[in-house]
Amino acid sequence: MKKFFTKKVFFIGGSLCCVIGFLLFIFLDAFYGSNFRSMQDPIFSTQSVDVRGLRELQASGGTSVRFIDLQSRLRHITGPKIIVDGMAEFHGYINGIPSTFFGYQRGRAPSFKHLIRRWIFTGTTEICPELVTPEALEAQKYGFEYKKVNIGSKFIETDQNIDEIVAFYDSIPKDAWLHFHCAHGKGRTSILLVMLDTLRNAPQVSLEDIVTRQYLLGSEDLLNTEVWKNGTYNKRKLEARKKFVEEFYLFAVQRKAGGIQKWSDWHSLQAQSGGIS
Repeated sequence: MKKFFTKKVFFIGGSLCCVIGFLLFIFLDAFYGSNFRSMQDPIFSTQSVDVRGLRELQASGGTSVRFIDLQSRLRHITGPKIIVDGMAEFHGYINGIPSTFFGYQRGRAPSFKHLIRRWIFTGTTEICPELVTPEALEAQKYGFEYKKVNIGSKFIETDQNIDEIVAFYDSIPKDAWLHFHCAHGKGRTSILLVMLDTLRNAPQVSLEDIVTRQYLLGSEDLLNTEVWKNGTYNKRKLEARKKFVEEFYLFAVQRKAGGIQKWSDWHSLQAQSGGIS
């Protein structure tokens, strides 16, 4: 009896552990890993970095927005709260859940985890566009304003799209809070935060310090061109991204000094004069 009881307990305990492990595998990343960071977060580093102007930036960044969580994080903000959506892929919300949770942005290459989630929540492993609420409407439900921007991370965006982002930054009310996001809260979100920081704080703060402090808060190191093992960026893409950030800093510096105000005009002039290779 004692032997049987021990086997029974072992079987039940093992089965329970398997079930819990499976559920964690399927659902855990829905509750952690938002990569949320605010410009007011503490910076824990032995590395010396210039933080002038950083705390005055009313901005944050992260992965696809979980609105209930973000609403709680930003409950202290009294001015307008604007979602800045950097995703180009098809996305939205299914019953309040970001469609990235189901791998909709991955098109025909969903993971096993995404397929299981689709089947549980939608009854099918196929993509169902008719179930998806656009992010702009979902944001409105929770009292957020919404702005879609076109920004590349693995490629350099068109001059027109950079012009539109700069014009948007220029139009932001002083009491507004910006929350940037892309799918993973890394590449595109990092670029948008560095661009904002640059426009506000160059040339008082160097590009190296701007990129470093954003990196220490949770962004990518946009000046690092080392290719990651099993990463999705090759050397050419990393170098192009670094070059854009460097050029954008130069643009911002001359702009503040009363120079050319539009990125496309400045960028075109630099190319014609040989300033950009």
